[in-house]
Amino acid sequence: MKKQKCTGPHLSRKSVHSPVSDENKIRVPMQLASVFLFALAALSLYSSVFSLACYDDPSSASFPVSLRKFRMSDEQLLFLRTDQSKSDGSSEEEDEGVDPTLRSLLAEPSEFQSDACASRAHHRRRHRQSRHEPQPSRELVQKLRSYEIQHRRCAGRAMDEFLRPDADFARRGNTSEARNGSRDECRYVVWIAYSGMGNRLMTLVSTFLYALLTNRTLLVDGSTDMSELFCEPIPRSSWLLPTEITRDWTRPLNECSPRRFGHKFSVSDHASPTATAEFSYVHLTHTSDDKDQVFFCDRGQDQLDSKPWLFLRSNAYFVPGLLFVSQFLAELDLLFRDKEAVFHLLGRYLLHPSDAVWGWITRFRKAYLADHDRQVGIQVRTFGDTPPPTVAEQIHRCVRNHHLLSRVTTTKNFSGPDLARMSRNLEPATISVLVTSGQQYYYENLRDRFLSGPSEGGESVSVHRLSLEASQKTDASGHDSRAWAEIYLLSLSDVLVTSGWSTVGYCAQALAGIKPWILLDSVDGRPADPPCVQARSAEPCFQTPPQVHCCFEEVQNPAAALPYVQPCEDVPWGIQLITPAPPSRPI
Repeated sequence: MKKQKCTGPHLSRKSVHSPVSDENKIRVPMQLASVFLFALAALSLYSSVFSLACYDDPSSASFPVSLRKFRMSDEQLLFLRTDQSKSDGSSEEEDEGVDPTLRSLLAEPSEFQSDACASRAHHRRRHRQSRHEPQPSRELVQKLRSYEIQHRRCAGRAMDEFLRPDADFARRGNTSEARNGSRDECRYVVWIAYSGMGNRLMTLVSTFLYALLTNRTLLVDGSTDMSELFCEPIPRSSWLLPTEITRDWTRPLNECSPRRFGHKFSVSDHASPTATAEFSYVHLTHTSDDKDQVFFCDRGQDQLDSKPWLFLRSNAYFVPGLLFVSQFLAELDLLFRDKEAVFHLLGRYLLHPSDAVWGWITRFRKAYLADHDRQVGIQVRTFGDTPPPTVAEQIHRCVRNHHLLSRVTTTKNFSGPDLARMSRNLEPATISVLVTSGQQYYYENLRDRFLSGPSEGGESVSVHRLSLEASQKTDASGHDSRAWAEIYLLSLSDVLVTSGWSTVGYCAQALAGIKPWILLDSVDGRPADPPCVQARSAEPCFQTPPQVHCCFEEVQNPAAALPYVQPCEDVPWGIQLITPAPPSRPI
């Protein structure tokens, strides 16, 4: 359906003809007609403005709370028409001199439909050009181009496999072609959507990397809102499985499924009685046990290699765990010489906001974030019962101690010369602060702090937020779009402050390719000391790493076995990828 723009009354000058009475055929004087039309136009304009100010669409429940009230706020009138035409996302000035392929990471624009995805076509504003961008290796570029050919060949065949589940489909898991990864044989891994938006992004990137390493084709659960959130990443093909297919197949797959991988043989078994099955269900969540974690062993991958179909559900960033599979190590080293760039590169390849979400992003950024010297992103997610004022004070100490934002002072503390000096500073540095949180308190606290007085450095600081949610509502209408827009906007920041344990923060930092300042957990209701530490890596934390000793004997700490793995700052037992390897570690 063709989208229409919302426009105000048209007031361009036109020739005015004197109206004629139908009864008396008497011409009304020109002056009276002009006055009448002028008054009518003014009334129409007033009505339009008033209707915009008091707009309350029946569907407004899906919008941020502030949109349902007439008040001066960042969101006011900004998202009243989320279904505006794609010109909102594609009307940016031409990206002259910018490589549209992101150093060959993406396929050439000619491979995609010209109007298919505004966010992919206009990515110049994703990151400031001065920021260091990890470069994809030649091997990764070649791998992605080969994968695109494979995906186009195999995605269509997947429909036939599902629609005709005959004996051939069941037997295919034992063919030598499947085991040897024949170029003509199509094998699949189906990503099952699970948990919140941050978890989904992390597992989607992880599953895609697994598909690259195992020559499988990634297909995405189509029973969710993925098509409303993301553009298709593969040129001239789709990664979505039809809703009716994935709903019927994924519904019975859970912890009790007889197809659950690893639960028909013990950790010490080297042969699987399920070798004749045509698919397996891989369960990699916080409830996984040692049998599930055999997935990260060579013998586990040998078992799965014979399965043409894998269904995978996870809520963790399991990329670091793939380094425990020795048969993957050589290729991982070739694809990613910079281990801290795995999510950044694969995320920029896969995760392109849909036109609807891109409209939110571009409108908000143009209005509040684009024309500033620096953008600071602050992401707050509390998991315990620490009082909000305690967390707010911790945030202030973090940004102040590390000079992320200047201290705010009141004018009574300034001398006359100080005020004169500030008044002469006609062009102070401008800083925009984006606050994302499920609680309005943190935004209002920081906003009021910078409204209470000037900053000591003389900067002009403005504080904004995109949406408000009392709690995370997974799959709620409109919530996923807002969450994805917030993650993307945070990833455009020059500096990030994130909450420990938060998958939203993990995704924002990895897409940005920057090391955030992590807010540490409070102790006994008191602010943590220090309030924050800078992460050693931009990579997300794998919070539930494998504990099975299949690759490295007598190793209690998985991080001790691999040179590119270190404990996470916020989750002591978690692991994350680091580049370069610490010199104290044996390589």
